[in-house]
Amino acid sequence: MNYAKIRNEAYRSGLTDRLTGILTRTVCKGISVAICGEASVLLKGAAGIQSQTDNSPLTTESVFWADQLAAPVVAYVAWKLHEDGVFDLNRPLTEYTAEPFLPGERNLNYVTGRSVLSQTSGFPIKKHPTMPTHIELMPTTAFSYSNYALLYLQRAIEQATKTDFQTLAENLVFKPFRMYSTSFVWKDEYIDRFAHPHVKGEANLKVRAEKPNASRFFYTTPTDYCLFLNKLFVPQTSRKCLAPMTLEQMLQPQIELFGGLRWTAGIGLFEGREETLYWQFGDDEGSKSLAFIDKNADICVCVMANDSHGFDALQAFLKDAMGEPLRPWEKYRGFSLEKAAFDRKIKAAKKKYN
Repeated sequence: MNYAKIRNEAYRSGLTDRLTGILTRTVCKGISVAICGEASVLLKGAAGIQSQTDNSPLTTESVFWADQLAAPVVAYVAWKLHEDGVFDLNRPLTEYTAEPFLPGERNLNYVTGRSVLSQTSGFPIKKHPTMPTHIELMPTTAFSYSNYALLYLQRAIEQATKTDFQTLAENLVFKPFRMYSTSFVWKDEYIDRFAHPHVKGEANLKVRAEKPNASRFFYTTPTDYCLFLNKLFVPQTSRKCLAPMTLEQMLQPQIELFGGLRWTAGIGLFEGREETLYWQFGDDEGSKSLAFIDKNADICVCVMANDSHGFDALQAFLKDAMGEPLRPWEKYRGFSLEKAAFDRKIKAAKKKYN
């Protein structure tokens, strides 16, 4: 990754015009970016609109719906509770819940907090809209990304602590790290600065969560999320942060994917020839996001767009700012073949299990 441009004052001063040009080329409603070093914001900017309904301008303070970016935050909360002896990530989640999360599921007892965080729970990516939801793979045996499993872990944590997840996240993450624009539930203060997701040009006004649901609702800004990512690597000098040994466990690779990609107990990991990236994508209906921290360079990057064309805008920005594709691992030879083989393997495993 080349970070020379973002350190250049001329590039930073012209950022808004560059972002506006990107929106025009990609037919995207709005984009917001933040790039931070260990102790400072190196670059942040925004362009476009928050909503097609009123054409309100999108700013760096605009709050995005970015539910998949919740996963590392859920992991941080879970590991903090594990560290404090309140919640054991290695115990079956059935031991914490009064009722089975998936009634009648034969292998639910094998699902632990660690398997959820390492994306090896065997759960589908989301709840089935009309039929009962079932485990698709034998837990702990294969990678299968699941938002829905996060809700199971959330419910187990809430019952173990007798505290709702929003309160836990506020006390353990949002307040200590000064993430004042981040939440698992909707806040009225977001009304005038919400980056409404847009699908086919229309604003989605129905993404307001009254109760925490880690599989579906998470609100944040690029700057706030960079503050969070920084806490994964800054010196752990406060009890508000994870102890070094706990953090090491969270970031330890749990399962191999393909092409240099692995998953830790909380976040994706890519180790290339020149970079070591801890990353998380957000691919939601009308809202797209990417966040990563480059461990070698001590640089955090978070980009968000409030449109179904958002990945085109994020791609254009990353290429413009640092000459890299949206998914930097895809530039390496043989990646496509490895991914195709991996997909076939998982498809076969699901068929055999069911």
